Amino acid sequence: MKNRIMRLKILSLFIFFFGMTFSSQAQQKTVIQILNSDSLIPNLKTNMNRLLGNVKLKHNDMLMFCDSLYNYPDSNYVEAFGNVHIIQNDTLNLWGDFMTYNGNTEQAKVRENVIMQDPQITLTTNFLDYNAADRIGYYFNGGTIKDKVNTLVSDVGYYYVPINEMFFKDSVRVYTPDYTMYSDTMKYQTETKVITILGPTTIVGDNRTLYSEEGWYNSITGHAELYKNNRLAYNEYWGIADTLVVDSVTNTAVMHQNIHLYDTVNQVIVQGNYGEVLKNNEYAFVTRQAMLTLIGQTDSLFVHGDTLSVSKDSLGNNVMKAYHHTKFFNPELQGRCDSMVFLVADSTVYLYKEPIVWASGNQMTAEDISMHMKNNQVDQFHLNTRAMIVNPLDSTKYNQIKGRKMTGYIRNNELYFVYVDGNGEVLYYPDDKGVIIGLNKTISSNIKIFLEDKKVVDIVFINKPEGTLNPLFLVKPEDRFLKDFHWYIDLKPLRKEDIFLE
Repeated sequence: MKNRIMRLKILSLFIFFFGMTFSSQAQQKTVIQILNSDSLIPNLKTNMNRLLGNVKLKHNDMLMFCDSLYNYPDSNYVEAFGNVHIIQNDTLNLWGDFMTYNGNTEQAKVRENVIMQDPQITLTTNFLDYNAADRIGYYFNGGTIKDKVNTLVSDVGYYYVPINEMFFKDSVRVYTPDYTMYSDTMKYQTETKVITILGPTTIVGDNRTLYSEEGWYNSITGHAELYKNNRLAYNEYWGIADTLVVDSVTNTAVMHQNIHLYDTVNQVIVQGNYGEVLKNNEYAFVTRQAMLTLIGQTDSLFVHGDTLSVSKDSLGNNVMKAYHHTKFFNPELQGRCDSMVFLVADSTVYLYKEPIVWASGNQMTAEDISMHMKNNQVDQFHLNTRAMIVNPLDSTKYNQIKGRKMTGYIRNNELYFVYVDGNGEVLYYPDDKGVIIGLNKTISSNIKIFLEDKKVVDIVFINKPEGTLNPLFLVKPEDRFLKDFHWYIDLKPLRKEDIFLE
């Protein structure tokens, strides 16, 4: 009795699971239903039926319409011709000239003049495969997608209807309100209108061009974030950065890490780790290890400041600034100040707040200093108010020149002539065939100083000079220096890397 009961239980379980399996298979292989046709022409030899006129079919959640149809009942397969129309869940519509549909796999292949439409997009192509079970559309010979915001064109595309997402491959072109995009691989969220960049992509706008290989762009808000091999070009400038964030609404570009900006007209490079380009490219700044490079014919000038900026003056000319804790280096020219302003229009650099410049071994100080540039190299400088030049002979002896204003001239990166205009004072060590013969102190309103190989070789005093020459043993220690003398050698950048030192 117990064995019989056990066998019945096992049989009941078998029938239960078999029934589930059969039911599941039946659901997966639902027969295509013929709802209407004007006429039916059966073919008993091939078991194929031909339906003509106003054909209407149903399969699962889809209705299908066409002018004529070949129906293969044994295979659960149809071939539809003329004015093919599919409706799924009352939301997705698919039209074409010809279609094959397999009811077992729920795969539709629609060809010629194909239109796929749902509440989000309209897709047009000539070759579309559609998986009705998973609701995935695939075209492989060119297609165009349009919605209320964008138009997308590509050779290959997938549309994942349940998640409102499209994937594009090969020769992708996207036309948005602000940009035209050319890409190798791209993803598009049809509901949020967010474009995801998955391969080499060029983004072209009215006044700038972007390139990236990874990132995203919201075509509604105009916000883009780019993360790989990013390049930005606008007017005569172009730049790179590890991360590039662009907002089309505010016309702002924000750059993070390993920034390089190039001014191709003025031969200028700006580097740093954080930067912004603002106000339709009229203002830009870089900070965090910021460095400005003025590319010269022989040697470049490297400038560091807490912040480097580029803006436009009233005439549209570039104005570059470095502030604060500014330092610069060139093998023959070094300096430091609080702030530096470079007026590109007149090729002049202005140094403010305790400026110090070292040129050809000479230290120059004044309340403010300006330097004229030619081919991004200094060819002339002006020391204004309390100007002083110090030329060291050794650790204890310094030639010194003071005046109200001074103008220095540089040739081939070497200082060769200085003119003192007003209140000139000179303290220098004349030598006779390499032997220092004393200390000369002379006062003259105007003075000319000539230099060769970084040494003073001649001094010409104008307007009744007054001077004395004393032997060294008679010179008191306090008389070896002019008033306000300072030797700032510890502050001098000795190499390019020193401009970043505090």
